[in-house]
Formats: sequence, structure tokens, C-alpha cells
Amino acid sequence: MADDREGMGVETTAGPDHRGLDGFGGLVPTGASARAGETVVCALVVEHYADGAAVPLLCLSAAPGVLGIDPGSAVRAVDDRGRSYDVDTVTRDAGLGAVQATLWLTPGLPADARRLELTVERLTRTSVGRRGGVERPLTDGPWVLVVDLLPGRTAVEAPARPRGVRPPPTSPRAPVRTATAFADVAPIGQARVANGIAVCMWAIERYGDRAVLSLGCLTADGVEATPLAPGRGTVAVWDDAGMEYSVAPIHGSAAVAWSESSLELTPAPPHGATLAIRLADLPGRARTPEGGWALAGPFIFGVALPEA
Repeated sequence: MADDREGMGVETTAGPDHRGLDGFGGLVPTGASARAGETVVCALVVEHYADGAAVPLLCLSAAPGVLGIDPGSAVRAVDDRGRSYDVDTVTRDAGLGAVQATLWLTPGLPADARRLELTVERLTRTSVGRRGGVERPLTDGPWVLVVDLLPGRTAVEAPARPRGVRPPPTSPRAPVRTATAFADVAPIGQARVANGIAVCMWAIERYGDRAVLSLGCLTADGVEATPLAPGRGTVAVWDDAGMEYSVAPIHGSAAVAWSESSLELTPAPPHGATLAIRLADLPGRARTPEGGWALAGPFIFGVALPEA
């Protein structure tokens, strides 16, 4: 699978095994981000569960080297009632100038919580030389993200697909996820559930003339999902102005009951646009003697992007 972060290595920890369709309670859209110095940190979504919450976190830095984070020791989580949460790691994916880590918060977020404050106290960068890597802490932080747990809705009716319009061609280019090109995060936070799978749209990150759409799939027992990749899964994105976007998978990770995917969109959707996102032929199988494809579709989302 293509990946836009040279040197990236996916680490799926043995940590919490509660993430999956069983116990899933919905999504909270969030565009929370914090920038300090050369580094920006974003929360892409909040996944509610009966006994915890999952929060995909994206960190980007212009500092040279491989970016790193240890959520268990570097992230504090507190809600507006003063309750603190234990932080564990579901998956961590580190590379040059970027690290994506999905956090697991315990216990579950109570109904009376209105805001969640995530403080990233420590990020590291590792410079790789002939004699091995040297890890150094970044001095820009801390980075404080305030997540509104009662945001407005992003769901709208999907616009009709334009006729006779083809997406622009793609060509090999520099990595899209960089701190210098990062502009903002547009929240989505919508889920569709059918036949043992929940398709969860997280957010759209804007980077100059391109963007990244991030999403996850949660499965029930007996169903297995794998990340979107070239030749595995079909994604189409268009807007209410008749623009159809080029879509290319750039990153993915998975475990037994979930998968995560990131897709490059070209060009970047404008502020205030209404998008349609259509997923079909999602890669995955039912763990049955006869096997076969298990993931229903298509899944269609209508998304209202916020104004600038």
C-alpha cells in the first residue's frame, strides 16, 4: 500500500481489546488542534464506547527526524467536571515529521461531560545517523486540545453526483501531511452501520492544494476489515459545485475488530462546500468456513464543511 511518510512503521499495541462494533456508542466530530512552534497536534474524532473512548491523534512537526509519542506517559485527559482518564495506546504510526496514534481513554465518557481536554506534554524526534538514532524531546509544547463533546451536526443530504466529470489525474508528489502545509481540520464524525460493520468518517485535513480524509471501520465478531489500499475498496468524493475529487489511499493499519485508513484528496475541498463520500467494495471477509465478502455497501455520506 502506498504511504506518504517515508520511514513509517506501524505499531499496533497489545493494549485495549475493547475497540470494535460491540459496545460502540457513536462518534463526536472534532476539529480541535493546537500549534506551538514548528509542531501541530490534532484530534480527528472521538469514538464512544461503553467502557472507554478512542481518540485518533495526529502530530506533525517541521523539526527534522522521526516524530514519536508515548500516549500513556505523555498525554493527560481531563473533562470539564475535573475527572481524569487513564490513557493507553491502541496503535501508533511514526515517521518523518509525523506520528499518528489512537488513544484509548478509560473509563467511558459520562453523559454529563461537555468538554474533554487533552494535553500532549511530550513529543520526541529521533535523528537517524550512521551510529543509530538519537532521541530528543521537542521543546515547543505542551499542546492543549479542547474537544467539544456536544458539537453541531455535520450530516446533510449528499449532493447528486456530477455527470461526465472525471477526477483530476494523480501523480507522485511530496508527502501531503506536513506541518508547514497544514491549514486546518474539518470535522465529520459520522457513522453508517450495516451487516456487522460500522464505517466511521473522522475528518478532513487541509494542506494547501490537497487534503486527507481519515476514516475507520469497526466490526463485530466474525467479520474482519482491512484498510483501504490501491485495488482494495472504491471511494468516490464529489461536491455540490460539480467537482469530483481524485482519491488515493496513503496509509492504513488494522487489528481484529477495526481498521484505519487515510486517503489523499485532490484538490482540497473549499470551505463551506457540501461533499458526498461514497465507499463500496470495502476490503474484508467473514470468518466462516465458506469465507466470502462480508462488508455491505455502498456507504454514502453527506458532509457540510464549515465556513472559513
